[in-house]
Amino acid sequence: MKIKTRRSHSIEFKTKAVEQSLDSPDTVNVIAHRLGINPVLLSKWRRQMTSKSTSNPIKNQGPDKSYKDLERQVRKLEKQLEDAQLENDVLKKAKAYLDSRKE
Repeated sequence: MKIKTRRSHSIEFKTKAVEQSLDSPDTVNVIAHRLGINPVLLSKWRRQMTSKSTSNPIKNQGPDKSYKDLERQVRKLEKQLEDAQLENDVLKKAKAYLDSRKE
């Protein structure tokens, strides 16, 4: 029976992994598998290195809006588009009606 030894990663490797995961549009899972580490471990490193309680936190340059905020904005814009199309259809019908009444 083999005993699996625990790998220890250098601070430089951890920092580069966190910076790569923050800069990349890929998910944490993709980055972790590319680096050969567990995604939970990478998430833990990200949380530790971006928290304000550390002496020199890494700045998270992530997107301004979360995925849910973007979905909410898309739904709102789709509703506005639907309303504008309905209004346009009503105005076209009203114009056609008024044009037929002039003759």
